[in-house]
Amino acid sequence: MKTYQKLNRFPLGAIHAEGFLKQQMEIGKNGMTGHLYELEPDMIATPYINKAHVDAWTDAEQSGWGGEISGNYWTGYIEAAYTLNDPEMIKRAEKWVNEMMKHQKADGYLGTYYEEDALIYDDYNAWGTAGAMRALLAFYEATGREDVLEAVHRCMLWFCNTWSGNKKTCYAGEYIIEPMVFTYYYTGDTRLIEFAEEYLEFLCGHDIFRISYKDMLEEDLHYYSAHTVAVGMAVRLPALVYSATGKKKYLDASIRRIKQVLEKSVQITGSPVSTAEYLGAVGSITETEYCNYSYFNESYAYMGYITGEPQYGDLMEQIFYNGAQGARKKDEKAIAYLNAPNQLYATDSSSHEFSDYQVYAPCFPTACCPVASVTLVPEFIRGMLLHDDSDNIYVIAYGPCSLNYKGISIKEKTYYPFRNKVTFEINCNKSFALNLKIPSWCRGFNVSVNGGEYAAAPKNGYITVEKEWHQGDTVEIEFKAEIEIVKINDCDCAKKYPLAIKYGALVFAYHVPEIWIPIKGRPMTELPEGWGWYNVIPRENERNAATEPEDDHERFGLSRDYRPWHIALDENLKPEDIEIEELPENGYVWSSPMIKLHTHCYKAPYLWPLYPQKTYEPLEDYQYVTDKLELTLEPYGCTNLRITYFPKARLK
Repeated sequence: MKTYQKLNRFPLGAIHAEGFLKQQMEIGKNGMTGHLYELEPDMIATPYINKAHVDAWTDAEQSGWGGEISGNYWTGYIEAAYTLNDPEMIKRAEKWVNEMMKHQKADGYLGTYYEEDALIYDDYNAWGTAGAMRALLAFYEATGREDVLEAVHRCMLWFCNTWSGNKKTCYAGEYIIEPMVFTYYYTGDTRLIEFAEEYLEFLCGHDIFRISYKDMLEEDLHYYSAHTVAVGMAVRLPALVYSATGKKKYLDASIRRIKQVLEKSVQITGSPVSTAEYLGAVGSITETEYCNYSYFNESYAYMGYITGEPQYGDLMEQIFYNGAQGARKKDEKAIAYLNAPNQLYATDSSSHEFSDYQVYAPCFPTACCPVASVTLVPEFIRGMLLHDDSDNIYVIAYGPCSLNYKGISIKEKTYYPFRNKVTFEINCNKSFALNLKIPSWCRGFNVSVNGGEYAAAPKNGYITVEKEWHQGDTVEIEFKAEIEIVKINDCDCAKKYPLAIKYGALVFAYHVPEIWIPIKGRPMTELPEGWGWYNVIPRENERNAATEPEDDHERFGLSRDYRPWHIALDENLKPEDIEIEELPENGYVWSSPMIKLHTHCYKAPYLWPLYPQKTYEPLEDYQYVTDKLELTLEPYGCTNLRITYFPKARLK
């Protein structure tokens, strides 16, 4: 069986989390990753959940919500279990898989639509089933259990037979192409690829959301043409079919659409804009639905192994280390469904799109974003390392991890992206090439092998170190980074062209001090002690952060003098005007940042209304300013309230 991808993924469980990534996953085990199925059992725990289980869904014709939400959660749980190599989680994952397998019908179908009146051609049948099949395939990759692969294979053949011809759908059902392709990788059954390709062609004639591969090849990307998260999913499907067929038009379509989205709809933080869930324009307060972090990260990871291009690793780092972390509560017990670069409030009334979806909560009545947050971390870690057919190693994204595969044992020790030095410890006796990505922001680098300088020129975006490795060998690479002051192109939104600041892989923001106020919220199942919904608002003094303000005057304040977030930057600010402070590790990196930037700004007392309940776009291109102030910036991912896109000061 011939496939056409340049590189290969490692099987689940070959790459393990280390360092602060392991710490984040361990916190997640005690947070949403390990407990969502208990917090919302009717929505998540039982395979397969259909509309009969959940009161909020009983009026809907489709049962597929359960497949999507439960399936995607267990995909993330299984991936986390084997990435942490956690026996307790592995045991629970195995229990879910075994229960899942009992639902397979004699004709091979394995989905939520098993009632007598089930609408088996409903779009959500394929969409929901695809989520659960990803979970089963992940489990198969980690364990090699052939009965699990056989169950998925039979289910895929059910769709090939039942959804043939024009019985396909064109909203989200095409997601079934993904498990089709991966099942083909493991079985070589060409019927699966024939169906997948037939589906791609079907979409070209039934493309109401402009996500067919032919539309992706067109010159323009249209705002409001599709759900942003659907684009994040659909954009990888043609490339996946290319990997099985070698038909370059499919790969070209995926590459082009990603480029278009990056140019028009992705913030500097890597956050794809989803205005009322649809493709929207870059802007300081345009929001991102959390699902997008997971779906786009996975698409970048797939594009990385299919093309071998290191730029996709840069995109993984951008979205994971910035936007995705900035919308997570640091105890991993809540996320914001919607978030934005400039956010002074994250409350039940602060969103410009939906009523309470900027609030922080562990699970929402529509739980697609919470379960997507569970898949994000292990999928990022799994995508960091790749290999070619000769088992040469490619590092496409950086972070602390370890690899054990076919006698190759490597430990990557680093605080990247908080530091720009990465050390690889080789713990085997074997010959292979270690290919190290050169990030696009890098302005120079030094490589050493066993402490001695190693001279090599980059080729195709990688530095290659190839030798006969021995126990205890080390490779160290250190990247030179420079401060970047970026003028944000918001020409299709507010046309304010605000300023943002980057250093290396990190975007920096002013961290607005916050108060976390517990609220009742709208959980479908009453939450146990230690869990809750939260309004997050600015803290205007040093009172206890758990204290709820007594009235609106205290809540929103009346002091223009105090408000430290009423600030603007000189548009002529230079990199040399910014000081870099590296701090020692002091606990969890997303709570205690290891790096800060120091510069100056100007007080802009009339920048926003005095006591708003939302974050507003500034009304002028240049802001009236008074005093010159010191300004400290933190990594975006270390914040929950922040200013990232700074208005320009009127200094003349």
